[in-house]
This record gives sequence, structure tokens and C-alpha cells, in this order.
Amino acid sequence: MKKQGKLLIIGIILFAGCMRTPIGMVSPLLSNIQQTLGVPAGLLGSITTIPLLCFALFSPFVPQLGKRFGNELIMFFAVLVLALGNYFRVFSTTFLLIGTLLIGLSIAVLNVLMPVTIAQKYPQRVGVMTSVYTFSMTLFSALASGQSVALADHVGWQKAMQSVSILAVLGMIFWLPALRNIHKSKTGKRTGNSVWKARGAWYLSAFMGLQSLLFYTTLTWVPTILVSHGMSRGQASQLFGLMQLASLVTSYFVPILAYRFKRTRGIILSMAVGFLAGLGLLMIPTASVSLTIVVVVVLGLASNMAFSLAMALFNIKTDTSEQTAEISGMAQAVGYILAAFGPVGVGYLQQLTGSWNLPLILLLIVVVILTLAGLAVDRSRTIFD
Repeated sequence: MKKQGKLLIIGIILFAGCMRTPIGMVSPLLSNIQQTLGVPAGLLGSITTIPLLCFALFSPFVPQLGKRFGNELIMFFAVLVLALGNYFRVFSTTFLLIGTLLIGLSIAVLNVLMPVTIAQKYPQRVGVMTSVYTFSMTLFSALASGQSVALADHVGWQKAMQSVSILAVLGMIFWLPALRNIHKSKTGKRTGNSVWKARGAWYLSAFMGLQSLLFYTTLTWVPTILVSHGMSRGQASQLFGLMQLASLVTSYFVPILAYRFKRTRGIILSMAVGFLAGLGLLMIPTASVSLTIVVVVVLGLASNMAFSLAMALFNIKTDTSEQTAEISGMAQAVGYILAAFGPVGVGYLQQLTGSWNLPLILLLIVVVILTLAGLAVDRSRTIFD
């Protein structure tokens, strides 16, 4: 592999590291942020909600930006905006909200264009490079959410959060080789059908959306559920970190297997069993560490199995990079709308009933629908068939 190709791989790894980390490391630092900046309690939830809404509302427009200016250039400037927004958001409540908005818009660009760029730069190694991308995103997010409090204790929460900007700048440096060969769509009349009119695209969007809902809902509430079962906050935090680390396994192997075999029925059914077992066991009100380890590991594996498969399907179920960009934009728009309602809806139901059983039962129903959507996608060669 040429030197430029090796440098670009590092750029992809670092860019992927910026795609969850600015959001994932905020939750453990919310109390620090509130005490220092005096952020009203009602606005704290918006720090995680704003990015999800940005993903939903901005994703459909990203493919057009890529077509006009080139995917590589748009991604480079998106990471620049992310670095600036992340750096300045620690100075005041106003900067916090504006910076979070900029971060959300930037990650929306990366979410949509990363699968496309990987397919363009590494057409013979799409499966492996998708695995590198999803693995890196998961690893950096797990490390950030697990170590953000410790880092904040040593250097202060502001510098801890600003450290993501360093990661972004390093990624931009290694991304420079990509700017020498920018991919733009050919001018002229659009060919082919719109993804918004393809039944398969809606199945894939439903799969993306429902897995996003499950991911962000478990990300938000699993620690709280474990505490309600009688565990200490320290134990819940450690087990939550284990859940994210367990997901590293599927984040690497699932894209490779999906590309090798093309038919993904086995992966989808394994994901369904994992979700059903993990959520079902989570309904048992026990403080048993051994049982809870099983629960969080199974949930972590299933959750990232679904996400990694969704990322792989964007390329597997399309024939051109333009189609990949369009279904990525559509699926992520639909997906993150659903994701934004998941944590809020589950929290509301828990308050209404005083129990986690009904919310978890509804999530089990979501798993069934997710599985059916995935199997529907798997039946066709492309989303347009």
C-alpha cells in the first residue's frame, strides 16, 4: 500500500474517533458543566439531544454538498468546524449550545460521507476498512466516556473536553492526502431512482432508525436501571464501561463477515437473540454482579452488531457511491429522529409507571420489528430491487 494510503487510514481512524467522543464524554461531566457555567437543569438534556436533531435534519442535505464540492473536502471542513465548536463550547452556556450545534452538524456530515469515502478510496477492501472505521469509533467513545472523569480530575473538565479538538486537528493533518484526489459527481441529469421512493430504502432506514433508538436508549438508561436494582453508582459505571468495551468485538468482525457473505440473515438473527436476551435479563431486579456482567456484555455485542451491520449495508445494498451517499443520508435522517424520541419516551414511561418493566417490554417489541426490517433488507440484492 502506498504511503498516502497508509496516512489516510490513520486519518480515517482519527476522524472516526471524533464521531461519538464529543457526545459520549459529556454525560459523565454534566455536574461539572452545570456547576461551573451555571447551566439551567432544563438545558442539560439538550446537550445530547441537539446533536441527534442535527443528524436527523441535516443528513439528507449532506450528499448534495459532497456532490458539489467533493466528499473529502466537505469532511475536512466538517472536522475543522467540529474542532472549533468543541474547543469554544466550554467558555459559557451560550458557547456550549452553539458549540454543541456545530458539533452535531459536523458529525452529521461524517456519518453520511464516511461510508461513501471508504468505498471510493478502498473499493477492494470495503469490508475491512468499514471494520476499522466502526471499531475506531467505538474504541475512542468507550475510552472517552470511561476516562473523562479521571481526566477532568487531573486537568479540569474544560481541558478534558477540549482534548477532542486535538484529536480532530491530528485527523485533519493525516487527511491531507485525501484532498489530492477529490471525488465529485459528474455533472448532468440525475440518473436512477430516488432512494426516497424505494421500498428497500425504507426498510433499511427503519433498520437504521430502530437500532439507533435501542443504542441511545440503552446508552442513556442502563446505568440508572442497574442502580435501581441495588448496585452502587461505581459498580454501574464500571459495568457500563464493560458494555461499551464488549461492543468492540462485533464492531470489527461484523462488517468483514457481512461483505464476505453478502447475505446477512445469520448476523441479524444473532443480533436479535442478543437483544432479546440482554433486555429480558435486564428486567430481573438483581444486584448480582455475575448476572449483570452477562447482561451488559450481551447488550454491548448486540447493540454494536446492529450499528456495524447498518453501516455495512449502505455499501452492500447499493451499486454506486452516489446511491450509498443518498441512502446513508436518508437512513440517518429517519434513524436519528427515532433515536431522539427513544431515551425521552422510555424515561417518561418509567416515571409514569414507576417501573422499568413496561419500557423494557416495549424495547423488546422494537427488537422484533428491527429484526423483520433487517430480514426484509437482506432478501434483496439492492435497496432498489
